[in-house]
Amino acid sequence: MLDMPDGPHLAVKRKLKEYGGFVVAHRSRAEVEAGAAGILGSLSAISALTLLWTCALLGTTAFMVLAKLHDDADRERRRSDAETLRQRQRLVRSRDAIIFGLAKLAESRDPETGDHLDRIAVYSTTLAAALRRNPQYKTQITSGFVSRIEISSALHDIGKVGIEDCILRKPDSLTDEEQSLMQTHTIIGGACLRGIELRLGSSNFLQMAREIAFSHHERWDGTGYPEGLKGTQIPLAARVVAIADVYDAMSTKRVYKEAYSHDRCVATIRQGAGTQFDPDLVEAWLAVEARFGEIARHYKDDAKAPEVAEPTRGELDRTADESKPAPALEVAVSTAAVAEE
Repeated sequence: MLDMPDGPHLAVKRKLKEYGGFVVAHRSRAEVEAGAAGILGSLSAISALTLLWTCALLGTTAFMVLAKLHDDADRERRRSDAETLRQRQRLVRSRDAIIFGLAKLAESRDPETGDHLDRIAVYSTTLAAALRRNPQYKTQITSGFVSRIEISSALHDIGKVGIEDCILRKPDSLTDEEQSLMQTHTIIGGACLRGIELRLGSSNFLQMAREIAFSHHERWDGTGYPEGLKGTQIPLAARVVAIADVYDAMSTKRVYKEAYSHDRCVATIRQGAGTQFDPDLVEAWLAVEARFGEIARHYKDDAKAPEVAEPTRGELDRTADESKPAPALEVAVSTAAVAEE
């Protein structure tokens, strides 16, 4: 800093090595400060523009990086979801294989019942789907319910593996003692499926299968077996399968009886509303009974079933008791059903 006549100056001193002494360059402080102020003023505008572009570039870069990370995460999630779905489908196939094996055990006891399992599955799903139109059941009859009953119904008579052949295949009427032994197939089947639940853990499918096996011979008026349940005490799935099972048993030939005509089956089930069957279910069934007739004709070996006399309650009980599983049902399980399960 130099004190000059016009005021303070800013100076820089540099030594002259070859000549000795120093050279001094100086300028008025006021001029230096004025020039610096002008430069800084220009730099502020340039800095603002630079900041704007820098932020824009950083934002674009950040967006591209985040988008890439999101896409990678989304692809990984889709791969994970696909693998989870494949695992669930493998579990469903394993479950269906178990059903097939269990049903084949019962089917091997009486191969004369034809495509009983297939028909029961179609009958049950047809009736359950029709029942969805009743507002009273809209919360109970879901798509998952319909899917599960298609599979679970295959095990409705699994307990008959514990019944002797001399009773299962007897062409004549059963004695009271034989009838009592026949009725134990519901307890055997329910206990078998309950044992599986205890080992594998409860699930909607196993619970429904157990309820069907145990209660599909209960009657709406409380005179059925094995517990004499009455009305809505009987599980809904068991009430659905009860109608499907009785219709199939009446409409097909058995070792002890000829097949009843579709019209007589309709009349018998209509007559059983409020006594043997849930009246709401019978009402829903009557809306689709023609479809049942089409299904029966599709599976029937003979073009025409002979006309026979109206069955008595005893004959109906025997008819229902003699409905035994046959070739296992191949079930296509939807993704939504798998998810709900």
